[in-house]
Amino acid sequence: MGLPEWFWVTNSRPISGRTTARDVWVEVTARPQGLTIDPGYGHRVVRCAGVGTAYDKSRPASAQRTDCSYTFQRSSAHEPGGAYRVRVTVTWGGTWRGSDGSGGALPPLTRSTSFRLRVAEAQGLYG
Repeated sequence: MGLPEWFWVTNSRPISGRTTARDVWVEVTARPQGLTIDPGYGHRVVRCAGVGTAYDKSRPASAQRTDCSYTFQRSSAHEPGGAYRVRVTVTWGGTWRGSDGSGGALPPLTRSTSFRLRVAEAQGLYG
C-alpha cells in the first residue's frame, strides 16, 4: 500500500474587497471552502471536506493528520510521460453586503490547476 500524497490550499485566509461609487459601496468576502483532487487517468476523484492541512516537515509523520489526501496504488512509471496528470480544484464561497444594509451569499466559484506528479515505488525485503 502506498503513502498518501497530501494536498492543501497554501493561502486559505479569506479575501475581502470593497468598492465605492459616491456614497454607495459594496463589500465582498470570499473563502476557500473545499478542495477536489482528480488524480487523472481514470482514478477516483476525492472531494475534501475542507481545504487540507499543510504537511509540517518539522514534525514526525505519525503526529500529523490531514482531511485531504490521495494514495496512489502504483508508481507513475506506467503513466504517459512517467507522471500522473493531477487536477486540483478549489471551491470558493462568499458573501456580500452593501451600504444600504442589503447582502447575501454569492454562488460558488471554482478555480483549477493541473500539474504532473511523479510517484515512485520502493519495495523492501524482510527476512
